[in-house]
Amino acid sequence: MMDLLILFLDVILLAWITVRLYRAQPIGVKPFFWPALGLKVFAGVAVGALYFWHYGAGDTISYWQDGVKISMFLQSSPTEALKFFWDESSTPDFVYSLQQQAPRSLFFSKICGLLAFVTGGNYWMMSALASVISFLGAWFLFRRASEFFPANQRAAAIAFLLFPSVIFWSSGLIKESVGLAALYFLLAVSLIMVKNRTPSTLEWVLIFFSLWIGWNLKYYWIGIFLPVAIPTVFTAIVNRSRPSLARFDLVVWSALFLVFLIIGTSIHPNFYPSRFLEVIYQSNLEFSRLSDPPRIVQYFNLEPTLPSILMNAPAALIAGLFRPFVWESFNLLSLIAGVENLVLLVLFVMALPGLSRLRSSPHRLFLLAGLVYVILLTGFLALSTPNFGTLSRYKIGAIPVLVFLCLSSNSTIGRWLGEKKSFE
Repeated sequence: MMDLLILFLDVILLAWITVRLYRAQPIGVKPFFWPALGLKVFAGVAVGALYFWHYGAGDTISYWQDGVKISMFLQSSPTEALKFFWDESSTPDFVYSLQQQAPRSLFFSKICGLLAFVTGGNYWMMSALASVISFLGAWFLFRRASEFFPANQRAAAIAFLLFPSVIFWSSGLIKESVGLAALYFLLAVSLIMVKNRTPSTLEWVLIFFSLWIGWNLKYYWIGIFLPVAIPTVFTAIVNRSRPSLARFDLVVWSALFLVFLIIGTSIHPNFYPSRFLEVIYQSNLEFSRLSDPPRIVQYFNLEPTLPSILMNAPAALIAGLFRPFVWESFNLLSLIAGVENLVLLVLFVMALPGLSRLRSSPHRLFLLAGLVYVILLTGFLALSTPNFGTLSRYKIGAIPVLVFLCLSSNSTIGRWLGEKKSFE
C-alpha cells in the first residue's frame, strides 16, 4: 500500500513539475515540448520492455535490482549507506553483493539507488525519472540552439529531441540517459560562451556537476568533447577581443586544439599515449570475442600500432557513422538502425557541399568543432567497440551533432524543413 502511495505522489509531483516547466517556455518552442517529452518517456518504457520481455536480462534490469538494494541499504543503515555513496571501498561486503561492480556501472547504480529511494523501487517510475532527466538535458540544448541559430530551429529539434536512435538509447534506466544529459548541458553552455554570454551562477554549478556526472559515466565522451569545446570558446573570445585576428580563427583554433588534446591525454589512464593504442586493441579483441562475426566491424589486421590504427581509421569512421547498412541487418533492431543510417548517409552526402565551404561560413568555428568532435568520437568508438549493437548505443554522444550539422548545412534540406536559411 505504501509503495502505491509513493508511486501516486511521484506521478503527481512529476506532472506538476513538467506542467510548470512547459508554462515557462517561450511560445516559439512550446509545440516541441510535449511530443519530445512523451517520446522520451515512451522510449524508456520500450527499453525496459525490450530487456524484460525479449532479452530477459541486461544492464537496465541489474541497475534496477542494484538500485533497489541500495535504497534498502539507505533506509536500514543510513550512516553506512552514506559511507558507501562517498567511498564504496569503505563497504566492501555490500559492494560485493551488487551485480554491477565496474566503476562507471557502480556509479550509475548509486544514481539508481537514489531513484529507487524516491519511487519505492518501482522500475517503470525509475525509468520515467531517468527519461525526464535525459529530456531536460536535451531540452536545455535545444533552447540554446534555437536561441543562437533561430533560422535552424527545426533542425535542432530533430537532432536533439526527435532523432529515433538517440531518443531510444538515451531513455530509461541506462547510463546513456544521464550521461547524454550531462554532455548536452556542457554543449549548451559552450554555445552560451561562444555567443558572448557569461554563464549564470547556477549554470556554473551545473557545469561542474555535469562534468562530474559525465566523466564518471562516459569519460570518453567528455574526454573528447573538452579538447574540442575549450579551444572553440577561447577562439571566440579572441575574435571578440582582437577582431583583426578573426580571419585566422581556424588557425588559432587548430593550435589550441592540439594543445588541449595533448593535455587531454593525461586526464585518464586509458588516454595515456603509452596505453591508448593498446586499450583500443584490447577492447576490440574483447568485443570481437563475445560477438558473432556478422555482427561486428571487421578490420584489416588491426594491431596496437599507430600505422595499423590510421590504416583502419577510414573504415572505422564509416562504420561509426553509417553502419550497420540495411543489408547487414540480422534482427528488427538492426534493420531499424540500418534504415536510419541510410537516411543519415543521404543527409550527409547532401550536406557535403555546404560543409566543404566551411571557411566562408559565419558559423565556421561551430562547424569545425562539431566535425572534429564527431570524427574523433565515432572513429574511436568504432575501433574499440566493433559490435554493431553496442556501437549504435555508444555513438549517440556524437550523432546528434552530426545530424544538426547536416540538416543546417544544405539549403535544399532547409527548404524541406521550412527553415529560413542554412549555414552555407
